[in-house]
Amino acid sequence: MNVAGQNLAENNMSDSAGTIEKTASQKFVALVLSIMPWAIVGVLLYAGLFIKPTPVIEQVVPHAIDRRDILLGAAHVNDDTYLAAGNYGKIVISEDKGHTWAVQDSTIETHIQDIDSWDEQHAVAVGNLGRVVVTADGGATWKEVTAPKSDISNKLIRVHAYAGGEALAVGEMGMILRTTDYGNTWERLREEEDIFMNDIVRVDENTIMVSAEAREVTEYDGELAGENEEVLDATTGARISARIYKSVDNGQTWETIYTDSPNSFTAIKFRNAQDGVAVGLAGAIVATRDGGNTWTFYGSKVSGMTEHLMDVAWSEELNEWVGIGNKGKWMTFSPDMSDFDTQNLSTKDFTSHSEMALVGDGFIAVGETEGYMDLKTKTWTLLHE
Repeated sequence: MNVAGQNLAENNMSDSAGTIEKTASQKFVALVLSIMPWAIVGVLLYAGLFIKPTPVIEQVVPHAIDRRDILLGAAHVNDDTYLAAGNYGKIVISEDKGHTWAVQDSTIETHIQDIDSWDEQHAVAVGNLGRVVVTADGGATWKEVTAPKSDISNKLIRVHAYAGGEALAVGEMGMILRTTDYGNTWERLREEEDIFMNDIVRVDENTIMVSAEAREVTEYDGELAGENEEVLDATTGARISARIYKSVDNGQTWETIYTDSPNSFTAIKFRNAQDGVAVGLAGAIVATRDGGNTWTFYGSKVSGMTEHLMDVAWSEELNEWVGIGNKGKWMTFSPDMSDFDTQNLSTKDFTSHSEMALVGDGFIAVGETEGYMDLKTKTWTLLHE
């Protein structure tokens, strides 16, 4: 065979070998591809039968005070401890002056209107449907107790605790209640009447005062003090008077006092046996300097407060009265009622507040928002977490 022929033969053999190698490679790939689906199925079957997944669940702990909460009542327990209560039976406690809060189980889901305490262990809360809950262990457990009720309506609005296990509560249908055993049993102090009793205060060992709503005066024959045109009903021309009820025999009998305020009272407080104030809707303020026998009315034209005032307290720190109410408004006024200062809580918070717990140089207020007002710096800090 000549050289050319030999080269041709070698080339043919090389091409034949290349063809054989390519065919084997293709067969291997095809084999792998045919096995792969079964391998995947096998792996998945094994995982399903023998591998148990361990779930990782991040627990979401709700804030003690949520932005949707409406706390309606607040109480100061001791230097560092506060209680607050509100919608759907919520009760919260702070043991660091309101910086952090913890939820307590009230055992009820009815709205709680107010709360107060006798000491670190004993407290009471009242609310809608005439429901009352008490604790004797600092809120670790709460229990519901029975209180007198009306056949018509039974919202309890305010409660205040006093020494020796006494507490006084008021509400709808002229309800005035008293307990002397830390809230375990209650008695009614006045007959039923179609009127809202909105706040109550013990003035001394025998005297109790109640602030109530404004009503048309029909049964009173005497003369009301003053000739304020605001107390006349615009439609009927009838006299409208916010009432204060006074008892000097621990609730056995009651005197009705008709004031010059045309607007219902929401809160009443005394700083001593003689000097007291009541505040109410549309900025109404009345004051007494003689133990509640006579009351002087100060309207919005005098005080500068046009929003509803929902609570009032005496500040030893300021030597002034402090009031709080709707649309982010609060105010201070002097004991002789000569100086009134209406202010905003902040430039951003225009919400309404129902009650405050005032201690020292500040107060905690609750309502549509919850916050702390530093009376020295006039700084408002929200307590929502």
